[in-house]
Amino acid sequence: MLNLKKTAVAVLALSSSAVFAGSMGPVCSAVNVTVPCESTAWDFGAKALYLQPAFSGGDYSYSAVNNTTGAYQDFNQSWAWGFFIEGSYHFNTGNDANLNWYHIDKSTTRNMSGDFNLMRAPDTDFQSAQARINPKWDAVNLEFGQHVDFGENKNIRFHGGFQYARIANTMKLTGTNAADVNNGLNVVAQAKPTYNGFGARVGADMGYDWGNGLGVYANGAAALLAGTSKVSNSVTDNTGASATLSASKATIVPELEAKLGLKYGYAMAQGDLTLDVGWMWVNYFNPTQAIQSNIATGNAPQAVSGDFGLQGLYFGLNWLGNVA
Repeated sequence: MLNLKKTAVAVLALSSSAVFAGSMGPVCSAVNVTVPCESTAWDFGAKALYLQPAFSGGDYSYSAVNNTTGAYQDFNQSWAWGFFIEGSYHFNTGNDANLNWYHIDKSTTRNMSGDFNLMRAPDTDFQSAQARINPKWDAVNLEFGQHVDFGENKNIRFHGGFQYARIANTMKLTGTNAADVNNGLNVVAQAKPTYNGFGARVGADMGYDWGNGLGVYANGAAALLAGTSKVSNSVTDNTGASATLSASKATIVPELEAKLGLKYGYAMAQGDLTLDVGWMWVNYFNPTQAIQSNIATGNAPQAVSGDFGLQGLYFGLNWLGNVA
């Protein structure tokens, strides 16, 4: 009887194990999540930017209407060269402090004709006109990052910090008024929107290493800036008549940015050199204002907010000093 009980217990144990094993399904091992070993190092980088700035909303989107064709002529910004410079200090187990600066400053002049609506200037049927625009963008980021490895090929650098941004544009229209050909009235209209903001910024830089120094990455970041949006408009003519109008308000501006790129790293005796090339997108939501009114006749002004964005190519080098 005792042997029979032992046999029954053994059968039940084996059958129970089989049931549990069958219900488990395939078992996958988790990828090891690690951080680099403790070390210190410096790195410095510089990139050339080739970006196209763009404004939306109000008079910064369209500058004139051609009465013959009915088509709008827009302030399509020319592609602009700029720069990006950065420096980092690496410490502890994958930590870093990074300071970087983006800068764009581009002036474009266009010869135009038509019914201009820039700042609702009076008698805007120009026989000929010249429009000059000069968008500027500066963004300074202070980031504190943590590098994390997900297996041998994948890694993410999480970062948080602060951004200071300045967005400015000068738009100047000089032309001869076709409606006043008897006295050749020359009109100069100018608008200067600016935004200065400071706030928190977070992001993640995701990379995948192919091997032999090659890798791809996708970076994303978002910021929330508190600052002041200002605009100043003026219209003058050769008779001495002039009118000005300005506006200023405090505003909260969200910002989004993304990058996709390729990199190639080369180990040297004095450190690691990395070649970096990619495409970037940046957008600030409603940082600028356009005053839509005829400031000469005193109609009630309406300040319309608009976005500012950039997109385009960048390429450059980064040097990482020998790890201590």
